[in-house]
Amino acid sequence: MKSMLFALCLLFTGASHAALIQLNADRSDYQVGDIITVTLSMSDLTETMSGFWAEVLYPTSAVSLLNWQFGSGFDDGFGSYQFDEHNALVGALFLSDYADLFADEMILATQQGRSFELATFSFLAGQVGDVLISLNFMNFGAVNFANDFVDVSATDLNLTITAAQVPAPASALLMLAGLGLLYRRRYGK
Repeated sequence: MKSMLFALCLLFTGASHAALIQLNADRSDYQVGDIITVTLSMSDLTETMSGFWAEVLYPTSAVSLLNWQFGSGFDDGFGSYQFDEHNALVGALFLSDYADLFADEMILATQQGRSFELATFSFLAGQVGDVLISLNFMNFGAVNFANDFVDVSATDLNLTITAAQVPAPASALLMLAGLGLLYRRRYGK
């Protein structure tokens, strides 16, 4: 019995809780020409984070990256170390952001809470179809305030882009225009 209890204790102490890096959009359906705003966030935090890195992949045939902006979760008031590299031909954006070596952990913990925003992106919807914006599964991660690697899982973002709808003119206006043409033909005025 003692050995089974010991094995159960080992099982539960070895289990780790993974943080989640996820891509979110304000909605899932867009039309050609719409601006798509996507946020990259980290959630399910059980400790203070001091940095992250991620490579966001997007299809260049369907969307165009307009701009991006880092969040402030690693800035304790004295800045953070931000790096970005964009390859528009491939559709890849690499981002990393690290807190200063002497950052105040209490300020970072307050800013981060259980979840916080890492970055925001704006895309232009350019082509009809299903769009997958994802994280490169080989190139994302995070470190905690003790500078230890943290178990991180990720979610991708699926969007649908449809053709822009042209509003149909009111049928009453069409009928009146047709009646006006008939009146001109018949009465010559």
